[in-house]
Amino acid sequence: MTTAPRAAGFREAAAARPGVQILGSRGGDFQFEGGRSAMIALLQAHNHIDGVLAANDVMALGALAAMRGSRRSSSIVAINATPDGIDAIKRGELLASAAFDAMTLACLAVEAAVRVLRGEAVPSALTLPVEVVDRSNCGGWDRPYEARSLPQWQHYVPR
Repeated sequence: MTTAPRAAGFREAAAARPGVQILGSRGGDFQFEGGRSAMIALLQAHNHIDGVLAANDVMALGALAAMRGSRRSSSIVAINATPDGIDAIKRGELLASAAFDAMTLACLAVEAAVRVLRGEAVPSALTLPVEVVDRSNCGGWDRPYEARSLPQWQHYVPR
């Protein structure tokens, strides 16, 4: 799971920046409704929120819905660069999404499993680069999953 390390990294990065204060945190179960409910609770608890980090694009879209419903706004960033998240970035509703690409992860995991079944060596861990996707570079991500290119093993696992 990546949730705990992501949250710890965010808290560490925020603590290292003067003037940045984390007001609160709520779980959203990685779902739209969970993100909406969590954001409603945060909006009720805090009069002013400068920014929001959502653990995925789906919860970020729920948070956006809660903000619209309350007639408040805040910069929101998320993770996964999903097609719906990219659409929200293009509309200017979502500031950015970190392309921690689940499709690439899944493809490489299947490739690793096939290689293990063949008796081939695979690395004990694969660390993928993360790209911050915003309005300046979202064009490369602006396509449905089926139109996105599949990762090439040798690109991620050099010999």
